[in-house]
Amino acid sequence: MKDIPVSPRIALLKRNRKVMRLRLFILLTVLFAVFVGAISYFSSHPKIVINKIIITGNSIIDTEKLESSINIKLAGKYLGLFSRSNFLIYPHDKIYNNLILEFPRIESLSIKQEGFNTLRLTIKERLGSYLYCGLKVPEEKQDIGENCYFVNNDGYIFDKAPYFSGDVYFKFYTNIKGNYPNPLGSQMLDSVRFHELARFIDGVATLGFKGAYLVVEDNGTHILYLEKAGNISNPKIIFKKENDIGIIYDNLATAMKEREFANEINSKYDTLLYIDLRFNNKVLYKFN
Repeated sequence: MKDIPVSPRIALLKRNRKVMRLRLFILLTVLFAVFVGAISYFSSHPKIVINKIIITGNSIIDTEKLESSINIKLAGKYLGLFSRSNFLIYPHDKIYNNLILEFPRIESLSIKQEGFNTLRLTIKERLGSYLYCGLKVPEEKQDIGENCYFVNNDGYIFDKAPYFSGDVYFKFYTNIKGNYPNPLGSQMLDSVRFHELARFIDGVATLGFKGAYLVVEDNGTHILYLEKAGNISNPKIIFKKENDIGIIYDNLATAMKEREFANEINSKYDTLLYIDLRFNNKVLYKFN
């Protein structure tokens, strides 16, 4: 088989086409680089980057800490080219998720852009209704109220609490599932169980037994310590995890409707040791 000779003219045309393709490729590459460079440069232009943060709704969470956390997410560039603070491509979701994780006191958060330069955050903070103070009641009275955390109305631990003396907040002492060394951001109790206990605590308060703190022991025994009234120690209401909260409350409420029982409890409250509701349809009690 013989090779067909290629004319010099055809060879020249092929070479010219290759040169044209190469030149076109180089030109497009240069144009693309210039285009990307221009976008990169203008993405950092002061008129189109977020440089102002407005935060409303926070009364406890420090504004400077919030701003610092946001600015960290706005700093730098994507791929080393495009400014993260550009109003078109700023990391909204990352800012939102980071704030929710970093500041558990935030219950709800709205992040909205105003114009090209402003980010407005509207925050709703969780309200601390209770305190979680560890596994056991401290032996020393002055230590009660130390190392506590705020708990919201769903049993969620969301912030470290300052020291509170006395019974400013109702306190819980219980083991948390997982035994976390730092309970912040944990669920103290299952929300359904927490709501049951909260209703019981509020219910017995209407009967004249104002609770101070609740201890949940490892064996399931619940001890509701009541406020003192001259007692050497706080009187207690005792029940078990297995008890139906509604039934034991009804048992106590029914007993308090009996004049003889109510008069004895009220007149001797300062020597009351405990009221035991662990046994179905029975209300046992003892004085000092």
